[in-house]
Amino acid sequence: MKKKRIHYNPKLTARARELRNNSTEAEILLWNELKRDQLLGFDFHRQKPIDNYIVDFFCYDLMLAIEVDGDSHNGKQEYDAHRQKRLEQLGVRFLRFADLDVRQRLPWVLNEIEMWIKANYDTPLAPPSRGETRIINPAGNEAGEVRAERSSKSSWISPTNDNPAPSKGGGGGVDRNTHLVKTVARDLGFSYCGISKAEFLEDEAPRLEEWLKRGYQGQMSYLENHFDKRLDPRLLVPGAKSVISLIYNYYPEKDLAKEGQLKIAKYAYGEDYHTVVKDKLKTLLETLRQHVGDIDGRAFVDSAPVHERAWAQKSGLGWIGKNSLLLNRQMGSFFFLAELIIDLELEPDGPIKDYCGTCTACMDACPTEAIPQPYVVDGSKCISYFTIELMGEIPNEVAGKFDNWIFGCDICQDVCPWNRFSQPHREPRFAPHADLEAITTREWTELTEEVFARIFPRSAVKRTRFEGLKRNIRFALKK
Repeated sequence: MKKKRIHYNPKLTARARELRNNSTEAEILLWNELKRDQLLGFDFHRQKPIDNYIVDFFCYDLMLAIEVDGDSHNGKQEYDAHRQKRLEQLGVRFLRFADLDVRQRLPWVLNEIEMWIKANYDTPLAPPSRGETRIINPAGNEAGEVRAERSSKSSWISPTNDNPAPSKGGGGGVDRNTHLVKTVARDLGFSYCGISKAEFLEDEAPRLEEWLKRGYQGQMSYLENHFDKRLDPRLLVPGAKSVISLIYNYYPEKDLAKEGQLKIAKYAYGEDYHTVVKDKLKTLLETLRQHVGDIDGRAFVDSAPVHERAWAQKSGLGWIGKNSLLLNRQMGSFFFLAELIIDLELEPDGPIKDYCGTCTACMDACPTEAIPQPYVVDGSKCISYFTIELMGEIPNEVAGKFDNWIFGCDICQDVCPWNRFSQPHREPRFAPHADLEAITTREWTELTEEVFARIFPRSAVKRTRFEGLKRNIRFALKK
């Protein structure tokens, strides 16, 4: 069978990459994969199709499809009209250009795109973050009848909109409020934002019950409390309709873990994430109230009985990996999860598939064998548990297995192939104290309470307290 040509213009490909890397207006993505006698598109950044439809370019923060007519569309006018109607129902808008326009009048085409953006948006809109799996369910994205004329102003609002706040759920309805949530989240520095319907986590109930029965919680008895609330957010916020899950990057510009030196987990380099991320969640909730009206809700950052990884997975922020951490194809796993549970109806996103495949790097690398089977972690054997949660002395049977970790552990994350995509965070409050990078093993062993207070004034390391950290240092050096 003769292989069909893939119709796209290399100059537009280069222009798309330029816009994606440099433009504050948009990220324009190209699909160019051939499958089943169709031009099946894949977003070259996320490698996911959109709702079983294909377009040549897709600007996901503007929800704009750019279609270039070519030979692949001959005789498919009826199909084109169907796919356009379907994607318009998802909020996608179109521009269409003839193949000859792209080949012979590229500057004019690019100018038309830029003019359309300026004519339709007062300010750049933030992308719908991880919500792509629903509104942008990358499985399809074929632009059908794309209009070259100007469309009307977008009905979505930006956080700077000066309109008075309507009553709850007012304004543009579910779609408008959903986009507002993701826009504000992006402006506050969250990398991804996904939404789930607030309901009972039926699939998680037996897993959690079995995990607790095995005693994998160790001394973390608080995990046994409020079993029902962990699985049903409506018990935490009466009348809750939506769970907003968010990702906040903490991957440092420089890894301070040095071979042969005592080490602390990357998340603890700077100010305690509970405070930093919680402040942003409060701002997010208050901004939503200003634009939407009275909203009842609560913010959670690794606090209260919230099954955060399950909600993050359900909303499409990633999948739960074999080390039980949430993995994201663009970021790996060096990030914090946070949630807003609110009584406002929003458009839910959908989960994505598992991309761990046959990889067992995390399981193989764990020195205390805390991952007895894929996707299950025995918390009572984890180095993070021993160095943070455990009260009393650390068992002798794990002596010599800590690889110099004295607060937390990054082993299963450092070996994960997906973390090669991690990029440094931009949060000043996560910057480590100047003395932390230079501290030596000898200085760790001679650590005083005064130095501890100076280096970790607002750090998560304070959870283990000074005496706990000294215990960890002694044990890590124990042969």
